[in-house]
Amino acid sequence: MRKSIFYLVLFLVIFSSCVTPRIHNALVAENESIKSDLTDYEMKVLKLQSENEEILVQIKKLQLDITSLKNDSTQNGKALIVLNNKYNALSESYDLLTSKNSRDMAEKAKETKLLLDQLEQAQTSLFAKEDELSKLSLSLESKEKELKSAQEMLELRSNRVSELESIIDKKDSIVTSLKKSISKALIGLEGEGLTIEQRNGKVYISLEEALLFASGKFEVNNKGVATLNKLATALSTQNELEILVEGHTDSIPLNGKGLIKDNWDLSVMRATNVVKVLTKDSNLDPLKLTAAGRAEFVPISSNETAEGRSANRRIEMILSPNLDDLFKLLEE
Repeated sequence: MRKSIFYLVLFLVIFSSCVTPRIHNALVAENESIKSDLTDYEMKVLKLQSENEEILVQIKKLQLDITSLKNDSTQNGKALIVLNNKYNALSESYDLLTSKNSRDMAEKAKETKLLLDQLEQAQTSLFAKEDELSKLSLSLESKEKELKSAQEMLELRSNRVSELESIIDKKDSIVTSLKKSISKALIGLEGEGLTIEQRNGKVYISLEEALLFASGKFEVNNKGVATLNKLATALSTQNELEILVEGHTDSIPLNGKGLIKDNWDLSVMRATNVVKVLTKDSNLDPLKLTAAGRAEFVPISSNETAEGRSANRRIEMILSPNLDDLFKLLEE
């Protein structure tokens, strides 16, 4: 390119020696224009060369990048192979897990069905229990009402028992006081054919035959009358009292021809005469006394000995507190 320009300039110089000024000026102007264009062209060439160099640098960089990418691609390829292997292994594991999961799901389904069946049975049983509970609840309410009624009745009975106990305690107190007063009134006679005992809520006074009667007789002797008068005085102060006078004999048969024909007659007559003496000269109310004969049928000792037969021949007075209040309370 530079050689062409040189030849053109040389031609113009040679040619200018034989051309007109006008042509010369035109050629000079054209030459200037060509120079200007050439300068611009050279500038463009320089710019292009600079750009070309930059492009070459970029190409080298890209080539390095390509090389690096190729290396990375190789490594990635290897990694991809490893990953593919892992993927395949995972796929196999997944298939195994899927298969196992299917079996597990089938087993779980069976278990679930079994549990549902058991739940249904449990619900049915629960409903039955609820019905039973409802019935029991109604029964319980009824029982509670019965219990409440029974408690009220028990409370009433408890109150009655308390009243009974109070009455019994009162009677026991009366009996104890009665025994003390009789023992005091008959002091000196106990152990001399007379005994006084307190048992079963009553006072038992036992008088041996010798203290009151001659053998086989029913009339009370003087010593017996004195003893019975003392006893009547002590008993007359007791208002709430029932007195049972019993005649007792031994087992030896009595063959009498008068009023006393046997032991029955003797026991009754002796009891009757004791009652007569008790009520003759005292304020003792006859309505409180009852005479009875028991013959030989309530012995307190053996009739095989003289001592036993002597003990069996006796008058027993059984003193009982009046229990009308108690009986009235029991009838309510």
